[in-house]
Amino acid sequence: MLRHRFASLLAGTLLISVAGALPAHAESERTSYISGWVLHKESSRWNDRNSDSAWTGVYFEGCSTDADFSYAGLHLYKDVSWSPDISKGSRTNYCGWVDWKDPDDAGQYYFALKSLANGEALWVNQVRIGW
Repeated sequence: MLRHRFASLLAGTLLISVAGALPAHAESERTSYISGWVLHKESSRWNDRNSDSAWTGVYFEGCSTDADFSYAGLHLYKDVSWSPDISKGSRTNYCGWVDWKDPDDAGQYYFALKSLANGEALWVNQVRIGW
């Protein structure tokens, strides 16, 4: 009985871990890297054509700084021509997934490095953006 409970708990934890590893309802994604980013550096833009409640997520793997990496503060923006860009909020990335829910708002997006714990520059071996 105890072994069955443990196995069920382990399976549930694994399912939550795997399900939480990808942005929900992702329509597309791309993979890149970060090399020596300093504060306020922006990613390239991507076109999110959806008008549903899909999540936008940014995944970091293999994070380092010129000191000891602790976390990176990211800010997501919707690019708006001839007006200030629209802020979609900030998230702290501890070298994994961070998600923003963005319902019904198709457009051009990018993220910017807004803070960095322990260091002046950021390197990330793999960056995955899903939307």
